[in-house]
Formats: sequence, C-alpha cells, structure tokens
Amino acid sequence: MAVKQILSNCKILYGNDSVTIGLRREEIIRDYFHGEIPEVTVLDSPGNYDLYRSYLEGQSLFAVKTAVVMENPFFIKRPPKDKKEENEFNGFINILKELTPDTLAIFTVDGALDKRTKASKTLLSVCGSEECSLLAPREGASVMARMLMDCGKRVEPEARAYMEEVISSWETISRPFLQTECDKIILMAGNRTGISKKLLEYALPEYMDQGIFKFTDALIAKNASAVMENTDHVFTDVSETIKNLGFISAKFRKIKILKEMQRNHAPLLQIQKAAGVTNQWAWKNLEKDARFVSEEDAEWLLLNIFEYHWGIREGSAQTVKELLLRYCMRK
Repeated sequence: MAVKQILSNCKILYGNDSVTIGLRREEIIRDYFHGEIPEVTVLDSPGNYDLYRSYLEGQSLFAVKTAVVMENPFFIKRPPKDKKEENEFNGFINILKELTPDTLAIFTVDGALDKRTKASKTLLSVCGSEECSLLAPREGASVMARMLMDCGKRVEPEARAYMEEVISSWETISRPFLQTECDKIILMAGNRTGISKKLLEYALPEYMDQGIFKFTDALIAKNASAVMENTDHVFTDVSETIKNLGFISAKFRKIKILKEMQRNHAPLLQIQKAAGVTNQWAWKNLEKDARFVSEEDAEWLLLNIFEYHWGIREGSAQTVKELLLRYCMRK
C-alpha cells in the first residue's frame, strides 16, 4: 500500500472566508521562505495546465524563490472532459511532485472542497490543506474565549454571558476579526488576568451599541412608551436596523426554543444546548426574559421580523417603529 507523501511546498486553502484565506496565504508564504520576500504570481480562475506549468517549471529553472498562487483552478469543480484532459491532470500532479524547494505552490478555492472527486483526492494526497471558513455565531464566543485564554486571560462568567449575547447577534464572524478584537481587549486589560463584563462593554461598542440591550429589555416587557421613545436612536440606518433586528431575533428565538421544549417536557440540559446557553448566568437571564414572553408572542415577532425584511425588498412602507408597536400592543 502506497503511503501518501504530503509536499511541504504545496498547499490548498479553501472555505467561505476570503479574508482568512488571504491572510493565511501571506503567512504561509512568509513562513515557508523564512521571512524572505519571494516573487509572487497570482493566476486567476479558471486557468489552464499550460499556464500553470509555465510558471511552476519556468521560474524554478532559474532557482528564483517564487510562490505561485492558483485561484479556483478549473479542475477542482469539474471532472476531466476526456482522456486527454485526464492525462494532462496526471502530468500536472507529477509537476507538483517534482517542484524544487525554491517554488511554493498554493491553491485557493472559494467555498467547500468536494473531497469525493478524483481531482480533490489526488491533490490532497500530495498537498497539505486548510479550511478557512466563517464561524457560526454560536461558535464565536467559545473561540474568542480560547484565544484570550491562550494569551493568559480568563473571561469571567458574567463577561462570558455578555460575550455570547453580543457575538451571537453578528451576521458574520471570522477568526482574524476575533483575533483583532482579542488584541484590543488584551491591551485594555493590561496586567489584569480576568476579563470583566465592564471591560467588554467598553471593548465591543463599535460593533454592538449597548443601547440595544436596554431597548430589548423594554421590548420584552412590552413597555410601549420606552420602545417608541428609543426606536429612532437604536435603528439609525439600514445597517443598524439589520444588525439590531438580528439581535432581537436571536433573543426571541432562544425564548421560543425554551418555551417549546418545556412544553414538550424536554430535559433541562437538552433545552440549554438547543438554546446555546453555556453557563448558569445566561440561563437565569433567559428564564427571566421568558417569563414576560409567551411562545405565541415569540413566534409572532420572529415571523413579523422576517416579513418586514421581505416587505422592504418588495417596497413595503412599514417601519420598524410600527412593527415593534404592534408587538407591544399584543395582549
């Protein structure tokens, strides 16, 4: 049985996080050449075997340190058209195997890599691979907490619950973005080991205005006067409206999950897992909020937020203020 030999100078980066792919590409080039700056050639999709060969073989003949980046190579997404193209692919793999150490080959693929195809399997048998995908909102807080822990910082329970509540409302989360936030939090923490909720409230306001938390509390309590008074301050433009409605939806979705699973007599741990609650502080807050919201109310608001977004695309004149007032007036 043949043993796979992964080449140190051949890498595949794939996933839906283009920022991370770009950053990892630069890191791999820098690390491979030990900080020296090689000549970098980027070959756009779809490319062809002759083009790839000319840069991989042609430049290595001169022993110039070079990195060749092949973006979304055509053979990844579709099988060979005929025997000739299959032979060309096999020849291309042999070129990769014979690259000199002065040449680094990097393939980047937008989206998932179908590891079942012959092309992917063959490429993965000689190239190291790394997935660079956006994180799911429910994963963000755990990843950030680990990043902080790796730097010698400990997130306090109250701060962890706050972090989960904020990050779960973000639409897209990438590791580089979280690392940047961690760097800022570490600088603000100074010599303190513990990361408090108060520190995070100062560290994260650019991405989630603290006003949305008090506003959501008023909405949960159906405090119509407070909601009407503050709607224009919280929903200031299209991006803030999308972000803050996303936060409200996340909160009410958890309440809906809690109510529905309690009605079906689900075990406590199963409910907490489904709602994405990982500590007692967050669980007590969720239980407190759920006392003010019925399952029907949570379902109504989630549906109407969805219809609001759909209506905006279709030219509806309904405002956020009207939507939220209708919720507050429900009996």
